[in-house]
Amino acid sequence: MPFPHILFDFDGTLADSFSQSLATYNHLAPRLNLKPAPPEQVADLRKMGAGPLMRALGIPMWKLPRLMIAARAELQNRIQDVQPFPGIAAALADLSAAGAKMAILTSNSRENVATFLARHQLGDFLDIDAGASIFGKGTRLSRLLKDLGCATANTAYVGDTVPDLRAAREAGVIAVAVAWGYSDRVLLEAENPDALVDHPEDLARILLDLTSSDL
Repeated sequence: MPFPHILFDFDGTLADSFSQSLATYNHLAPRLNLKPAPPEQVADLRKMGAGPLMRALGIPMWKLPRLMIAARAELQNRIQDVQPFPGIAAALADLSAAGAKMAILTSNSRENVATFLARHQLGDFLDIDAGASIFGKGTRLSRLLKDLGCATANTAYVGDTVPDLRAAREAGVIAVAVAWGYSDRVLLEAENPDALVDHPEDLARILLDLTSSDL
């Protein structure tokens, strides 16, 4: 019988990196001729999907790769200030103890993620698939599933944004949203995920229930 596989997004799902990512973006915006994100606009911006958010900040699609590369490099200087969400370490430990196999698919860099995991002694991950495009995660997720030998009925992808949920749907796996990340809960709920988790202490139980149903 296949073990459940739990694949995680990183920023906003495992790592409480929003404030550092916002500071990074606002630091880079003048250099890239982009609009900054003032603190008073953040609540509204978090209610937007990726496309509307990019339009609101004046980010053309052709600049997105350059922005992501610059942001990953800048975050190397800030990763030491990023903490795991309270309760995430316990959730990962519970999943590992239950026999779940875990991996990470992220737009961040492998170096940043590895530094974070080592610093906080988090999890036992089979792989870190890093540098994924915000809009190309579905293809990367499908490739990772094949590389890991995942059974899609017993695999979940956990993320905090609409593109994460759509990537899970595209790859044919269980789509799980977490409400403590970058996107507003209402935005995630409208995407009809298989589960919307409000508290990290509930994460392991919900994931094991979803991925073990066919075991």
